[in-house]
Amino acid sequence: MLNILKKPFLPLIQYLGKKKMERAFDREPIIIGGCGRSGTTLLLSILSAHPSIFAFQRELSVFNYWRGREGVMEPLRIDRLYREVFIRRIPRSARRWSEKTPRNVRHIDEIMDYFGGRVKFIHIIRDGRDVVLSRHPDKAGYWIEPPRWVRDVQEGLKHASRPNVLTLYYEDLVRHYEDTIGRICDFIGEAFTDSLMNWHEHASLRASNAWHEGVKKLSDSSVGKWRREENRRRVEAFMQHEPARDLLRQLGYPMS
Repeated sequence: MLNILKKPFLPLIQYLGKKKMERAFDREPIIIGGCGRSGTTLLLSILSAHPSIFAFQRELSVFNYWRGREGVMEPLRIDRLYREVFIRRIPRSARRWSEKTPRNVRHIDEIMDYFGGRVKFIHIIRDGRDVVLSRHPDKAGYWIEPPRWVRDVQEGLKHASRPNVLTLYYEDLVRHYEDTIGRICDFIGEAFTDSLMNWHEHASLRASNAWHEGVKKLSDSSVGKWRREENRRRVEAFMQHEPARDLLRQLGYPMS
């Protein structure tokens, strides 16, 4: 019943959300993508600690579905973006927004065209052997299979040479945090603030379905899980997938 009552007001909400967005933000958005379980949520949470960045609290999947209209491609669910802006309080300090949905990485061409190149895209990569070990919290089994990891990473790598695309590794983020965040700040043109140094205290994104325990300090304990004996069979199956094995080599990950 509530949805029926809301429906007539949706165009107005979208209109007001779009106008609010135009008033609030004057810098390029930051869009994050990569294979699931590769650190997209962690990266967005870190960026949410920067006073100039407004981070959407949930995956909107705005840029995962497209339609052609009068020869121009546009996101089919751009309304989600405007509605979210409409209902959220945006800090006065925020000058740009950031959204992460892992499958954004499959639509970099469309995203670049839609924003006329005035966008920053960050593609985060993680060792596929650790990615495929991540178990789904609500379902039996694993979250990601090797073919998806290969597809998503390769889609992102197609655009690695673009000046407004940054490719980074999850392992660098958790092991060499200061240097990696420095690279990100240079890329997006923002100052490396004290709030980023202590991001876990200042992050506005503090909970996600992708995390079991919420925000906590960085740790590299999840790096190299594939080496553990209890994961041997799953990793062997991954290494039998030739495209995955070749991509590991291309990315420079250790093979043993």
